[in-house]
Amino acid sequence: MKKNRLLIIVYIISIIALSSPIVIRESKADVIPLDFAGAGNFLPEVNVPFNMTNASVTFNIDAHAYQSGFDITFRGNYTIFNPIASTNLTLAAPFSSKFKDLEISFLIKIDNNSIPFKVIEYTWENFSGSPWDQYMSGYYMDPRKFVMINATFPENDSITIEYSFDAHIENPANDGTFEIFYDVGTSRAWNGTITERVEFKVYGKRPDYYSSHNCTISDIEDGISYVWEWKNEIINADRVFISYSYFNPWSRLWPFIVFPSFFGGLILLMFIIRRRANRKARRELYRPN
Repeated sequence: MKKNRLLIIVYIISIIALSSPIVIRESKADVIPLDFAGAGNFLPEVNVPFNMTNASVTFNIDAHAYQSGFDITFRGNYTIFNPIASTNLTLAAPFSSKFKDLEISFLIKIDNNSIPFKVIEYTWENFSGSPWDQYMSGYYMDPRKFVMINATFPENDSITIEYSFDAHIENPANDGTFEIFYDVGTSRAWNGTITERVEFKVYGKRPDYYSSHNCTISDIEDGISYVWEWKNEIINADRVFISYSYFNPWSRLWPFIVFPSFFGGLILLMFIIRRRANRKARRELYRPN
């Protein structure tokens, strides 16, 4: 009898748990460290029970002159559902400061209507105490730009936010690798699951590395496409990326060449000086008086 009662209680608790809305706000939407060049989707200034149900992101990356820089065109489209009363909310989209001139071309639309925005730059020092500090982690050296908007979310309805920009990345790297990423982990700032598609269309030099998990690669006209997709799920990944290698073997080998050569030359010089000194001493010794 007691066993049957226990099974009934477990069954009731399971039904309640399964019927409750999925809330994932405890899963922090960490923004990737600021020394990478990337972007992320919109983050809410305060915690709200809104769902970002869909996201579609496309990067067009001109890598023909990848040694000196990249030209980037970005397009993002997001659908956010408000299950409560009409709410006005400040949102921000984070960008790496390595994206140059994006403010000039930046365009944001809500339900196809252009809206105003402002750009604020935070450093690791003034993140603390800001509304966006809850989304950050770690120690950051480079500043991060936030593009801010105010949006009204109608009661029990969805809005669509579109934004786009053109930017340039200069002097990517002298050595090592340089990465361009998109912050899919920012989707965890919203409740529930999401259907998201992120595409990098690369023209010119193909990346040396890319985020291979869940990635589909295909040839496109004059380039290559990298696509990551999630369908109605929680995105546990923090980012997707492509990266380029700027490894210069001489930069790693020159200490092994220069220092031995220097010390070898120094020893040879000392040997020559000493030999000349010995010859001079012998000449002085045998010189007739």
